[in-house]
Amino acid sequence: MNAPLGKKILLALALSAGMFFLPSASADDRTDAYGILDGWTSVRWGEDNIAWVVHYPEELVDPWVRSEAERQKLRPEQAEELRRSFAGELRIGSATAVLLSIYSYGASPVNIAPLADNIALINSSGDRVPPMVFEKKLDSPISGLVQGFVFFPLQRDKNFRLAVKGLLPSGETNFSFASAPAPAPIIATAPAEPKPRQQKPAEKEVVVKIPTKQPAAPPVKPEEPVFEDPGETFQPTVPPPPPPVPEIPSVDVTPAAAPEPEEPKLGPRQVFEIYLKAWIDGDADKMYSLLSTESKGRISKENFAKEVMSGGFRNALRSGHKVTWTGDAAKVTVARKLLFVRTLESRQVKFTEEDGSARVSW
Repeated sequence: MNAPLGKKILLALALSAGMFFLPSASADDRTDAYGILDGWTSVRWGEDNIAWVVHYPEELVDPWVRSEAERQKLRPEQAEELRRSFAGELRIGSATAVLLSIYSYGASPVNIAPLADNIALINSSGDRVPPMVFEKKLDSPISGLVQGFVFFPLQRDKNFRLAVKGLLPSGETNFSFASAPAPAPIIATAPAEPKPRQQKPAEKEVVVKIPTKQPAAPPVKPEEPVFEDPGETFQPTVPPPPPPVPEIPSVDVTPAAAPEPEEPKLGPRQVFEIYLKAWIDGDADKMYSLLSTESKGRISKENFAKEVMSGGFRNALRSGHKVTWTGDAAKVTVARKLLFVRTLESRQVKFTEEDGSARVSW
């Protein structure tokens, strides 16, 4: 083996191993996820390329969501939102999802287009099932590393394999999967014998004799009131009545209404900060209140909430984001991570002026 080719293969193997690294957050749940993925990962070498396929089964959802919830310290409602997002993106229950990864290290790119004709799921009966939908980047010449999801009709029978054309000069490459490993046996341990309770030393009995009848208190003789004779008759002095107050004609004075404070005028950047914080906090009502009147006429509050709160964009937004401005338009970019896949996704927020303040144009 010549040195350049050897380096290429080692690089490909290192990259392949790196793609299968999963940082530990919860030992038990991560171990379960590893075991499930071990049974649903298949790697094959091609002509100046290496390719691997990972199937995401339904039983992967629970351990992965639990481990991510523990790692990110999510509240129960946030963990449930993560579950819905994860299962929705993988189309759990409605399709069979596979992640196709191809690393081309040769001088010429790998071409598996048209993918609709060059990839198929072969079930236990030998039927070739074409894909329903796939990511378009797999349908172009591939140089370096390219990863994309391919969705097939839901397969209840898990005994299937994948066939891909274009990785070899002729024929097709078959990716078969091992059966999912059985969970590790649970070793029951005998409970420890309870320690004997230590008896407290006997306490001395103290007898207190309480008299049954209390002696009556001596009667208290009431004191007789003492009156002093002033020696003369007391005549109180009556002050003279005050002079009459002159009448003042009443005047109907209505205080002037205080002017209402004007709502502060906000620019695009100030509105965007409020809008972005509400998005992270999951406050769809606040986000909707920042839309322009024209935008509110195009989309209802309910449909708006579904669009901004569904999917994995908001989950990724909480983990970190980058904002870039072009004129008065803001672009917010997040790093989407779905197990071994990390992609960048952006949303653009545009503004319009309404009553002197900026409003979001949806």
